Amino acid sequence: MRNSKMKIWVSFFIIKKDFYCIRIKCHEKSKIDSSFRFASFRMTKCFYICLMNVINLLKNILLKSQIYVSLCATLLGVFILQEQESYQNTLAFILFLTFWNGYFFTVYHKRKFAKIWNILGFVLISSILLKYFDLNFYLKWLIVLILGFIYNADFLNINLRQFSLVKTFYVGFIWALTLVWFPLKEMNWAWFFIIFFYTSAITFPFEIRDLKRDDFTTLPMKIGIQNTKYLSYIFLCLSSVLTIYFLKFEFAFSLFLTFTFASILIYFSHQKRADWYYSFLMESLSLMPFLILVLLK
Repeated sequence: MRNSKMKIWVSFFIIKKDFYCIRIKCHEKSKIDSSFRFASFRMTKCFYICLMNVINLLKNILLKSQIYVSLCATLLGVFILQEQESYQNTLAFILFLTFWNGYFFTVYHKRKFAKIWNILGFVLISSILLKYFDLNFYLKWLIVLILGFIYNADFLNINLRQFSLVKTFYVGFIWALTLVWFPLKEMNWAWFFIIFFYTSAITFPFEIRDLKRDDFTTLPMKIGIQNTKYLSYIFLCLSSVLTIYFLKFEFAFSLFLTFTFASILIYFSHQKRADWYYSFLMESLSLMPFLILVLLK
């Protein structure tokens, strides 16, 4: 009887010991799992911070430096030159430098480094044009440069941005001159008005965005936000009609898809949209025809 009691106590002690061992092991495993989860969380957080830093860096390099908008405008020019069978690498490079210099001046013209950059850009572009093209081509470029220059020449008391109706259509006019009249040997009026209507249409949403920022009267202030959007749709329709009648099929199709996407972005544009909506998505509308054309080919 006594031996049986002793066996029971020994068995109980062994079971209790095993139970504590299991609890200790579970506790240690739980600590390991918690440490792993904490390490994973920290790694995820570090990855997110690094990703955001890279995005902000790219934003500063591409968007704030005006490289992205200049690249988009240049590829729209390449699209036109390919349709007209007039493409040259040197000409595409000139278009990029011209747009980059122009936008850089518009945004940063009050800063000293921008003036130095613009002077260097002028010298570089002039050298390339005089070396590879004739004098007539260079004179056309100078006219475009002067017209773009007076758009925002505050130090000469010339600022067309303060005249709402002039400003609204002047951007489209300058783009049409730069992309059609300047690079093509012969004036193509169909392309001129396609670019004029299209670039004007996708410029109007920027005025909607800047409605509370501008200290002068703009088109949305005069006719209202909704009517400004309607005007954009009308301009896109006019551009579409010209595209269908005068351009080759694959180029017309690329532009038609771009106009459709532009209509969607214009419809959803308003003052409270994030900055990337305008500085990235809206600016990318100039890039889209070229990208669609590449995909079609």
